[in-house]
Amino acid sequence: MSRFVIVGLACLAGAMCARAQVIMFVSEYGTGNLRGYDFSGPSGTPVGLPPAYTPVGGVGTGADGMVTDTAGRLYVNRGDGTIYRRSLDGMTFSIFASIGVPDLLDLTRDATHLYAARYGHPTLYRVSLADASWTVLPGPTGLDTSDGVRIGPDGRLYAVDSTDGQIFAYDLSTATWATFLSGPPTPGIASQVEFGADGRVFLSRTVGSDARVYSFTLNTPGVWSSGLNPSSETLIGSLGAGSATGIRIGPDGRLYANNFAAGEVWRSDVGITSMQSSPYVTGVSYPGSIFFAPIPEPGAAALLLMAAGGFVLAARRGRLG
Repeated sequence: MSRFVIVGLACLAGAMCARAQVIMFVSEYGTGNLRGYDFSGPSGTPVGLPPAYTPVGGVGTGADGMVTDTAGRLYVNRGDGTIYRRSLDGMTFSIFASIGVPDLLDLTRDATHLYAARYGHPTLYRVSLADASWTVLPGPTGLDTSDGVRIGPDGRLYAVDSTDGQIFAYDLSTATWATFLSGPPTPGIASQVEFGADGRVFLSRTVGSDARVYSFTLNTPGVWSSGLNPSSETLIGSLGAGSATGIRIGPDGRLYANNFAAGEVWRSDVGITSMQSSPYVTGVSYPGSIFFAPIPEPGAAALLLMAAGGFVLAARRGRLG
């Protein structure tokens, strides 16, 4: 194959990759599906996904946390204690790890491991990206019911206590826990934590029967070890009657939040000072988590192979120099 053929294929592959569309994935705990949405408009527009996403791995319930690895493969954990990984072409999901405990929630990662919470227990799980082996990571004193987990800007692992809204931080290098938020002033349960580019920390909470999103600031700006200032608690907005679960800041600088019980996704303004007055997406079956990632283009590989075949055939017939 001549260098012209190679260059042509590389350009074609580059063009296909450049067209990859970043979408908002929402996991459905009720069906095991992932839903995809174009978040560029005033309301979320559904995006068609390959069959493997509906439901993920053929498992009909419990899709929750999501994260991608450096290769762009999407991982999804499930309420039955399994973690599924998408193939590179986006056409299939297969089991990556099986922990075998119920109520596995949320998912995050660092360079070497995945981390998941187990609802109703003060424990987290650490799963090797290299070989899928896993270990139990005991939570600190005071962590009653783990829920949301997230690697923070400082590289620590943050865990939300659903029972009372406390947040704990785990230093992965020293294997030590610290209290990040001792307890929000407003009583209620909590779900997930998210970190803003401006240093604010967001927390999804259910207060009474109202799903809400709050923000907090650090005791000392820029110093994560100083923890959050409880008196900085600010109500960003209510999602209405129901229960708050997953939150995520999108590439557009808005915060997206799930109302689990109502089957809705809500969106904030740019700058995250308030939530919009009505749901951004409706009709989701118990939305668990939110994640933003490029949608795979299953046809791209086939098109590239077809193009490659055409180039090679043409080269063999002397049509290319």
